[in-house]
Amino acid sequence: MRLSPSVQIQAIHSRLAKKLAQPRSLQLTLTLRIAAIITAGLSTVTLWTCWKTQDILTASHKQTLQETAKRIEEDVVLYREMFPLEESIQKALKNRAANNLWIGVKRRDEKLVVKEPLDLQKPQLDALLFQRLVNRLAISSMPQTYQVQGYDFIACSSPLMVRQMPVGTLYLIHNLTEDQTKFDQLTHSLIGANLTALILLIVLIAYEARRLLRPLRQVSQMTQAISVEDLGEQSIMVPRAPQEVQELVNTFNMLLHRLSEAWQQQRAAAEQQRQFVSNVSHELRTPLTIVRGYLDSLRRRGQNLTDSQQEALSIASSETDHTIRILKDLLDLARADDGYMTYQPELFVLNDIVADVTKLVEQVNHHTVTLKASELVPVYADPHRLKQVLINLVENSIKYASLDSPVTIRLEQQQLYALIHVCDRGPGIALKHQSRIFERFYRVDESRNRSGGTGLGLALVKTFVEGMGGTVAVQSAPNEGSTFTVSLPTTPKSVNVSSLKNSQKRENLE
Repeated sequence: MRLSPSVQIQAIHSRLAKKLAQPRSLQLTLTLRIAAIITAGLSTVTLWTCWKTQDILTASHKQTLQETAKRIEEDVVLYREMFPLEESIQKALKNRAANNLWIGVKRRDEKLVVKEPLDLQKPQLDALLFQRLVNRLAISSMPQTYQVQGYDFIACSSPLMVRQMPVGTLYLIHNLTEDQTKFDQLTHSLIGANLTALILLIVLIAYEARRLLRPLRQVSQMTQAISVEDLGEQSIMVPRAPQEVQELVNTFNMLLHRLSEAWQQQRAAAEQQRQFVSNVSHELRTPLTIVRGYLDSLRRRGQNLTDSQQEALSIASSETDHTIRILKDLLDLARADDGYMTYQPELFVLNDIVADVTKLVEQVNHHTVTLKASELVPVYADPHRLKQVLINLVENSIKYASLDSPVTIRLEQQQLYALIHVCDRGPGIALKHQSRIFERFYRVDESRNRSGGTGLGLALVKTFVEGMGGTVAVQSAPNEGSTFTVSLPTTPKSVNVSSLKNSQKRENLE
């Protein structure tokens, strides 16, 4: 089924507005993804910078220890020519003393000669901690890092040689705690700066994304303001938009132009069809009415006619009435399509009009119709249109009901609505046909219809009921009969919104 241009425009606008308004909008998606990429980049650079800085700091201290160990050995050799070995070691250690540096020499007799750091006013290692580090050091010329009791150290040990003769083991321990503290502070400052820069970048990205997506919002607002009548006159203009958005706008303008042409063609075709139906109905109704009048006159005055002639006149009169009724139905549907169908709702008792319809249908169709109502049910509707609805529903049920089973009409009230149930015990309606039986000219199966039909009765029922602010539905199953339910308001305040739309449409057309 082809959708009208107005429905297509509303569908396009609702989809576009939903995409822009939903929690995961394009603006939010762009902001989050770009922020994630920047976060990953900044984190990687920060981690690499911290790791590289610490590696350079450690390597610098290791190289200093290696050079200090070499200089101490050279000083011991030099002083040994002038002083005893013990004094030579003391002088060599004193020459190389520095801040945060512990130097010790363990003689072969297990005697440990220690030179403490120069900055004695700062917290230093105690003898026990130094002895513990000395015990953990292996004989190696490559410095290693250690962490003991919350302090960070770089330490190394190597044999102390004098003239190719080992005189003991040299220990160098550098306290890195102060440098590590400064490095940690620098790292924290760097992380804080990165977080601040990241927040500022996210805010800037969100602002830029909103600015770049502003043309799309303008397109959404413009499409919302376009109505079916303005299709041929409106075009979307978004100046200074990006190229991709401008291409979208141009495509949408082309779509509006095509929808306008299709709408005009559809409207012209509908108008021609309506005019044709109206003209044909009017042209045929008048002569058929005249023919029916002559037929009725012949039947009243034809006492000399034979039985076969009387039967022929009766059949002709009946078919003429049937044709006139079809034309009347076509005219009513045409008026409803154009919004010229008028309704004059009023408040009355539903039981009375249903009882009148029951008697009328029984007299015409010679079929039993049973009314069941436990109470008086009020209804707010047009009595004339409601009577047409009831007659069409009851006659439709009689067509399909068996000759010996009555058609039942049940009345009830549920809150602010009056319900009319028209039930028969006919062959029922398959599920695949139930959604289409209210369409015009749609007929379920010719074999089920003993008396024929045009397929307009239920279409008129739906049109009239919805015009009065109600609804109509069917419940059926094969071989179990059918039940048509009409729901109508009981007060003016409970009128369905469909009637308001119908009235508004009539006002616009008038």
